[in-house]
Amino acid sequence: MKRREFLYGAAAVGALGLSGCKPKGEAAAPAAVPAKAPAAPTPPSWMKDALAHGEMIAKGEMSALEQANIAIARAEKLNPALNFLVTPTFEAARQKAQGELPAGPFSGVPTLTKDLQEVTGVRTAYGSAAFKNNIPDHDHKFVTAMNAAGLVSVGKSATPEFGFLPTTEPLAFGPTRNPWNTDHSTGGSSGGSACAVAAGVVPMAQASDGGGSIRIPSNCCGLFGMKASRGRWPDSDGTPWELTVKGFVTRTVRDSQTAMATMAATDRGLPAPVLAADAPKKTYRIGFATKDAFGNEVHPDCKKAVLAAAKTCADLGHHVEEAAPAYSAQPFNDAFMTLWSFGAKQVVGSVSKALGGKPVPHELLEPFTWWLYENVADKDASVLEGVYAQFAKEQAAARAFHKDYDFYLSPVLGEPPVKIGRIDQSGDIDKLVADLRTYVAFTPYANATGHPAMSVPTLWTDDNLPVGVQFEADMGNEANLFALASQIEEAAPWADRWPDMALKA
Repeated sequence: MKRREFLYGAAAVGALGLSGCKPKGEAAAPAAVPAKAPAAPTPPSWMKDALAHGEMIAKGEMSALEQANIAIARAEKLNPALNFLVTPTFEAARQKAQGELPAGPFSGVPTLTKDLQEVTGVRTAYGSAAFKNNIPDHDHKFVTAMNAAGLVSVGKSATPEFGFLPTTEPLAFGPTRNPWNTDHSTGGSSGGSACAVAAGVVPMAQASDGGGSIRIPSNCCGLFGMKASRGRWPDSDGTPWELTVKGFVTRTVRDSQTAMATMAATDRGLPAPVLAADAPKKTYRIGFATKDAFGNEVHPDCKKAVLAAAKTCADLGHHVEEAAPAYSAQPFNDAFMTLWSFGAKQVVGSVSKALGGKPVPHELLEPFTWWLYENVADKDASVLEGVYAQFAKEQAAARAFHKDYDFYLSPVLGEPPVKIGRIDQSGDIDKLVADLRTYVAFTPYANATGHPAMSVPTLWTDDNLPVGVQFEADMGNEANLFALASQIEEAAPWADRWPDMALKA
């Protein structure tokens, strides 16, 4: 096993000084004074993480307006090639940046808001042609929390239709392209947000995760992404089997942890997401797997990433061995797809209601959305009792595993980021769904169980594509996940690695 290596090796050339004979009485030549090495150039502000952006504003080194203008300029330059921004809010961002902002570590920091979250007066299309003219009259609860933190959103980031697919290629808006290799996907559903952070447009961006939608794009774009415990964020609906949680995609661990520590709900009975300052350094027990619940081995690069992460953890002093929760395969897959399908049924009902109760024209929704709808078109909500019973079994398996292991280490996806067009809705949808079962085989379990899980950048492929790994923990145990991620970040750093597109913009 080889950990991911960034070899910044400098060749040391030793000059051998041979003392020649000097005439008697001749003084030895004075030793040469080594020239002072030039100072390393200061990186531009856009290369810094969100907390550093906030610190620059707080110290008066830059204004929030200056930072917003830099983000806007980079968005204008990069979006034509990458297509991460579906609705810009540039002027509103400038006005907000010039106004009085709430105090806090992210006050004035530019960001993006995912196009699944409503913003008053700003188009929220949910990635769908059916909502291209939808202008909400209210803010989503998570947007309210972002505003309270002083974040300045410069626009709405691209998402697949209703967040249903693990790639951001909505038919209504076109594909979002990976800045590391534009032939490939950014993942989904927070693909626009991840693309913008990876390209250095904003230092952090809002995301959400109902089946892997924070972890998958983080994996595909070389970022850090934490899927929180159920109920962690203030917009949680409080239902027992809520799948989706909100959050952010970030370049650094500290940005994600600080966002959670300052913006998360404090009344849910969950442990704090930050360890006490005097907590001793812990030795963690980590079980890892490179096969999914069906027994399928993942792509060699994804396996390599897991083994590299396992070695890094072992080198850090943690106990690492091959082990995995006793998750079910087909029963879970069926249950998850049933609940996903009821989400599509709700969408169809909402569109029909907006049309005055008329049938929804087929062209308003994508083929995959219709496929999900048709799965449950003739079923009522009573079938969800079986879904929740299956989720309870997976939750029990996770809790049993975490009695013996602090973390479960696995791939994020079954293969590296796929090419644009690979996840194709124009053909056989049944075949597409079968392919997705092996491509997205690891992330949905944490959504069903409610447990936290994170994606950590680990390696880059020969095609210059990032591949991360997933660590899952017991309910409410984000603090130890962040602690481990910080150790890995220090041992095998990733935040100083940028795609060429970002550097040339």
